[in-house]
Amino acid sequence: MARIPLPRQSDLPAKYQYLLSEDALGELELLQAIGSNPPVLQTYMRHGTALWEHAGLTSREVELVILTIARELENEYEWHQHVGLARDVGVEHEEIRAIGTDRVDEFDTADSALLRYAKLAVRRTVDDEAHAEIGAHFDDETIAGIASLVGHYLGTAVVIDALSLRPETAFVGWEPDDETIETYDRDDE
Repeated sequence: MARIPLPRQSDLPAKYQYLLSEDALGELELLQAIGSNPPVLQTYMRHGTALWEHAGLTSREVELVILTIARELENEYEWHQHVGLARDVGVEHEEIRAIGTDRVDEFDTADSALLRYAKLAVRRTVDDEAHAEIGAHFDDETIAGIASLVGHYLGTAVVIDALSLRPETAFVGWEPDDETIETYDRDDE
């Protein structure tokens, strides 16, 4: 159970209610919890959108990074929310399981470098060797975007932990089977 009340859309001042609309994924406990402070939620959402649109990564690569962060931090909430999002942008089921079981070397060279870099950034241990490895696959602008993306989701994990947020449904697991990946977040199943 969350440590603070989770406001509903109608609890927010009128100018912020759009932040918790269905289109904004407003049913997620994370957004509801941050919505206790609507200007902060608005800024959080704008920042996340800017990273998605301008980090220099494809949607698939963004989700690979987010899953890696969630797994590295053992953050069940973040992992649970992003398995379905990753699936929807083309991350293969086996790739999800590979991240969940720390098998990043099973990816191609660029993806492996990206996932290793994300893990090191979460640990705050990126060194010159890791920077050179990621630099062989991404330009400086994208590397800045990757580091910023990691920072955003690391901060998200802190909020999730501090406010004791849990997945809204049974945890999908670190190594979900194909059926679970396809159905765990679908209302019509």
